[in-house]
Order: sequence, then C-alpha cells, then structure tokens
Amino acid sequence: MPTFENPTILITRPAADAERFLQMLRVDSGPFEPIMCPAFSFEKIPAKQSDFDAAVFTSKAGVSFAPEGQGRVAYCVGDATAQLANDAGYAPLSANGSVEDLVEMILRKPPTVSLQYIRGENSTGDVTKRLISQGVRCTEVIAYRKVQQVPSESIKKDVSNASKLILTLFSAETVSIIANWALPLDGCTVVAISDAVAKSALTLMPKEVVVSERPDMRGMAAATARLTA
Repeated sequence: MPTFENPTILITRPAADAERFLQMLRVDSGPFEPIMCPAFSFEKIPAKQSDFDAAVFTSKAGVSFAPEGQGRVAYCVGDATAQLANDAGYAPLSANGSVEDLVEMILRKPPTVSLQYIRGENSTGDVTKRLISQGVRCTEVIAYRKVQQVPSESIKKDVSNASKLILTLFSAETVSIIANWALPLDGCTVVAISDAVAKSALTLMPKEVVVSERPDMRGMAAATARLTA
C-alpha cells in the first residue's frame, strides 16, 4: 500500500458528514490538505406520514427527515445511523453492516408491530417488498431526494494542481456524479467503502484503489489515514 507525504484528500460526502469524516481522519492521519466538495445535498420531499410502531432506516438522511422517535424502535443499517436515531428519540437496533444485513436482522425475529421504511427517492435492496413477502407489516415513505452538486472553479483548480490526490468514495452513485465533473482524476488513489464501489471507481481511471476493511465512515477514515505518511 502506498503512502504519501502531505497528500490532497478530496472528500465528497454531504457537508455535515464531510466535516465528521474530516475530524475522524485527523485523529490518526499524517499531514494532508483537505478539499471539501460534496457530490450531493439532500432536499425534503413533502410526504404525509401515516402512523407506525417502529421505523426502518437505511441512511442517516432517513432519520433526519423522519418524525421524532418518541421511544419507538428503529431498525438501522449501521451504528452511525443508530446513533442519530437515538438522538432523535428512537430506541435503535443496529445491523452494523449493509442493507442485506438490516433485512436479515429484522427477519431473524420478525416484529408483529407495523414498520415504516423512511427512505430517499432512490433506494436499493427492495426492503419493503422483501419484508412484506415474509409477513412483516411494512409501509414506506419517500421523504427526501438527493440533489447533485458541482465543484466550484476554485476547487477544480485545486484538484488540477494536486500532485498527490486521494479520492474518498462512499457510494457507486457518487462515482457516477463525479464522472460528470470533468476533473483530472486519472492517476489518483481511490479509497472505496466496498468492493462494489471500488469496481465502479475504475471508470475514473485511478492509479490504485484501496477498499475499506469496514463499510462505514470509521473504516473509511482508517483506510484513508493509512495512506498518509
């Protein structure tokens, strides 16, 4: 695995997550220059909320656009989502993994109460359909959408001038957005959150791709920090 002295690290998460990731990264990394350039932001979709006994969240954004928890159980994809759900008044249960892990966790002990999956406009995993097919009462609400962002001219210049560029990628969707930015990313080193994202990242023509050992923000911070001298 390569290491770089004072590399430039391009952080593509939405603003709040980007700042949180930056703080994690600084704990264990060597010197680096961050460029904060979110690939997307979130926009609320007005939606009528029906009554539900427990929530299902596959992202922190879902929690952000959900009603207050009021002590209700929340089935969460990972620990960071669970922490946010706890802050919002839910009693979270974390699958500490992927959407597949979340569905499996719910079905290991199928709840008898009504669930509501609070999700974005685009989602993967057919969560609601799969739960219903196993006899779980589950509805869904589309509460938000992603709005694609573009880099400023100053960010384009900074990326172009970076001789040692590390690009952090948290989703295949982010790869597809960045591909339209016309940035000189060929020759960069990618840190990908999963094998699937790493495969998508090959379209950007990186010099090397490193995959996080854990599919979460802490894993990404650790993998990125290891590249800094």
